[in-house]
Amino acid sequence: MARECRLHFVYLLCSSLSTSNINISRPRLATSVMLFLLIWDCLTLSTVAAIGSEQKLVDVLFRTYNKKVRPVKNFSSPIWVTFDMNLNQIADMDERNQVLKTNIWTTETWIDEMMRWDPAEYDGIDQIRIPSSDLWMPDITLYNNAEAVDYSADSESGANCVINYTGSILYKSRPTILKSTCRVNVKYFPFDVQMCKMKFGSWAYDSQQVNMIQVDDKAQLTHFIQNEQWQLEFAIARRHITFYQCCPEVYPDISFYICIRRKPLYYIYNLIIPCVLLCALSFLGFFMPYNVGVVKASLSVTLILSLTVFLLLVAEMMPRTSKEIPLIGQYYLAAMSLISVSTAMNVAVLNVNVCNRDVPKWIKVVVMKYLAALMCMRESRCKGRRSLIKSPNFASARRAHYNGRYVAGAQCSRDASLYNLHRSSGRHTSFHGYNNDSTDEDVDWKFSKVEQSVGEICKHLKSVQRMYERKTSLRDEWVFVATILDKMLMFLFIMATIITSMCLLLQNPGDSVALCQHNVNKDESFYGNNTRSE
Repeated sequence: MARECRLHFVYLLCSSLSTSNINISRPRLATSVMLFLLIWDCLTLSTVAAIGSEQKLVDVLFRTYNKKVRPVKNFSSPIWVTFDMNLNQIADMDERNQVLKTNIWTTETWIDEMMRWDPAEYDGIDQIRIPSSDLWMPDITLYNNAEAVDYSADSESGANCVINYTGSILYKSRPTILKSTCRVNVKYFPFDVQMCKMKFGSWAYDSQQVNMIQVDDKAQLTHFIQNEQWQLEFAIARRHITFYQCCPEVYPDISFYICIRRKPLYYIYNLIIPCVLLCALSFLGFFMPYNVGVVKASLSVTLILSLTVFLLLVAEMMPRTSKEIPLIGQYYLAAMSLISVSTAMNVAVLNVNVCNRDVPKWIKVVVMKYLAALMCMRESRCKGRRSLIKSPNFASARRAHYNGRYVAGAQCSRDASLYNLHRSSGRHTSFHGYNNDSTDEDVDWKFSKVEQSVGEICKHLKSVQRMYERKTSLRDEWVFVATILDKMLMFLFIMATIITSMCLLLQNPGDSVALCQHNVNKDESFYGNNTRSE
């Protein structure tokens, strides 16, 4: 109709120009104008007609449309929603708060019976795009959402739906960051494998009103970006029909199981290797000499404090749970325990080293005989120290010292002979403190007193020498015992450290895929006990 009106208007304009009294020098001007208008009208009228048809179609579709109710003609008919998820990235895993952060978008498809038309009546228009806020949308939400913003409300804002003339609606949410709860198992940290689940379903509609269908058994990974800390093993989808105790109806949902394995190189370099080096430094305490005293114990205390600092770093990463202790935490505790035991060993050996009482017989048998043979050590270490006392030069000097009274007696005899010689010559001189009026009996008596005193001094020197030798012998024996115990404890410490490190650090949770599949089957068995047929 509009096209006919415009053609009639152009025809009248040309007719008026041709029949008017105005003198036109160029009669072909009117004809050219008419042809130009006709060509312009033919090019623009088709576009104007198409735009008008889409507007008319939208006006007709939404004239009686109500987005607050389900778009079905039969109330008992359910709306089947086909659901799929595209996993783009594993952004982060917060072990402390047990939250998985992912970048995804979802695809939903359903039939809206109120959005059907005949394309022939609207110039062949078979698709239109309408904002999702103007349509009825299934309230698909993330059940284990860990964020204050609701997933469905956040994803539907501003997104468009593609509506087909058959009533099929295709909705693709915008890429969004989701935070979902995830039960973290930190037993094998940093060699752990985590299984996280993202459960999508209708929050208000049961299976008789909105039913869900999965597109594929796996999540779409076309645009997936690898994470530097976590390795994605698989992402599979499972459909469940769950019966809740609160309601008699059953509710469908689609759960995506995401299996991720931690890349342990960062933690090996920054946590495990420093701990191994600190444990290796604790060996030095057994090689330090005994005369350093408390330095041996202070070294172990310093190492314990260093391990405590690393243990605090690990504790900051892990969730506050009493169910499982992380593997690396167990290793740090074991290392601290071993170093504490080595400190006690060093203190005990130092006490043995300074012991001054007799060595008990059982120690001589157990330690100096059997343990010395086991440690490939001989008692010559103890005898070697005593051989210095029994050296020829020292023995001759000691004999000369022991026989001092005989030397002194000989000297006194020589002095007495010299005195008699002087006295017979009639010289009145004083010799060795004796007056000329002294008699021979007085001289002999005084010399006997001197000899007796010298003998007592020699006996005292002998007793002192015997006590010194005894103390030296006891000290050598206890040093030998301490050396044997120190070497034995060092081997025990090395073996305990190696065994503990191998038992803890070589623990493997097993095949990550098999472990995740076991967790999926376990979760499936839970749904099996809480489901019933539709």
